[in-house]
This record gives sequence, structure tokens and C-alpha cells, in this order.
Amino acid sequence: MNNTFGKRSKIKIEICCGSVDDVVAAASAGVHRIEFNSALELGGLTPSVGMLRLARGVTDIEIISMLRPRGGGFWYSDKEFETMLIDLKMLLENGSDGIAFGILTQSGELDDARCKIILDEMAEYGADKVAVFHMAFDEAVTDELEMLSRLENLGFARVLTKGRAETAMIGAGSLRKYVEYTKEQGMGLEILPGGGIRPYNAAEIVTRTGACQLHGKLHVDVGGEVDVVDSVALKEYLKWAEGR
Repeated sequence: MNNTFGKRSKIKIEICCGSVDDVVAAASAGVHRIEFNSALELGGLTPSVGMLRLARGVTDIEIISMLRPRGGGFWYSDKEFETMLIDLKMLLENGSDGIAFGILTQSGELDDARCKIILDEMAEYGADKVAVFHMAFDEAVTDELEMLSRLENLGFARVLTKGRAETAMIGAGSLRKYVEYTKEQGMGLEILPGGGIRPYNAAEIVTRTGACQLHGKLHVDVGGEVDVVDSVALKEYLKWAEGR
């Protein structure tokens, strides 16, 4: 399967997990990082404390928990934002290594003020807690490069993005622009391509974007309406990512 993917070494693979069973499967394959959610069918929402505790109990792999109180857009009412702050504390106190979130204003601009409130709360739990701005980036009307600079200044470590396109493959040109811009500016902000990335197109996306990490959902149907992370396919994917 390495020949199918093409030759490439040391690409970090983040897998989107929507259940504790997903985490078990991903961990058994040796995945590098997990984004942990509930309700993947809605694009991923905040996981429950019970889910997170169980997940933390089965692996020491890095877990980035989604902080998103509902499906739909990324502007939140005052009560929804209060909910996020309560959930944030629970996630950080129950084993999350980092948080993926994104907040826009009602007009679609980056909401620096609310993002800073969450980042300041995260700082209370230690400098090692990772903040990831998720695909709200792709829905924003703020200029892309300006937004990357503002996210860097706020203290985000990483941006998960499709390059403001339908998929990462379609947005590969923009993703390369982001990768090159952050390097040229000497920024620490990482670009994490996601959106339709699978083992069969991963090598091309890496080549076209210059990215050194990828985010994706790699599930297999196990009967009925249930699917879980495909640990067999993931193991092969990781062999390619690690240059084996």
C-alpha cells in the first residue's frame, strides 16, 4: 500500500474520532493524534465528560477535544458561549490535551474577543494545552492571511482548514499559500489540512500543499448505521506517513 500512497516520510496523522470505540481503534493502530468529538454527522460537537474520561483511560495519545455546542454556524448566543466556557473547564479537567474551537461574529468576521476569553481560560491549565482554530476558518469573511496573523497573535497553535474550498484537494493552492505565508512570516502557527483527505489522495495533497500533517476521517461500516475507525487501513496509512 505504500506504493499506492507514494514515497513520503514523517507526516503527522490526526484522525477524527466520534466515540470511545473510535479512540480504541485509532490508538490500536498507533495514530499520532486524535480529534475527539460527538455527533460527527453534524460536523463534530463537544464530547461528553464520560466519553472523554473513558477515552483518556484507554490511551495516552494526544487528544484534542472539540468545543462546539451545536451544529450550524459559528456565531454563538451569550448562553451558548457560556455553555462553551463551562464545557471548556470540564474538558481540560478530564484529560483533554487541547481544544479545537472557532468563533465568528454575526457578520462572519473572526471574533477575537471571545476567542481570547477561551484562550485565557486555557492558559490557566498550563502552557502545554493546545488551541486549534477549526474549520470555522473556512466560513469566515475575514481575509485569509490577515486571519492567520490574528490567530497567531491570539495564541493559537494550529489552524484546521480546507483552504476555503469544498475539500482540501480543491483548496490545495490556498493551503500551500497558507503554509508558505506562515513560514515567510516566521510564524509558529501550523497549517493542518482537512476535508476529504483519505489514504488514496494523501500523498498528492502533501505534495501540492507542502503540509507536514493531515486531518481525516477513516471509518468503516460495521453493520447497520454504526461505523468505527478502520484500524487496519489506518495502520497502512501510518506506515506511509512514517516513511516505512
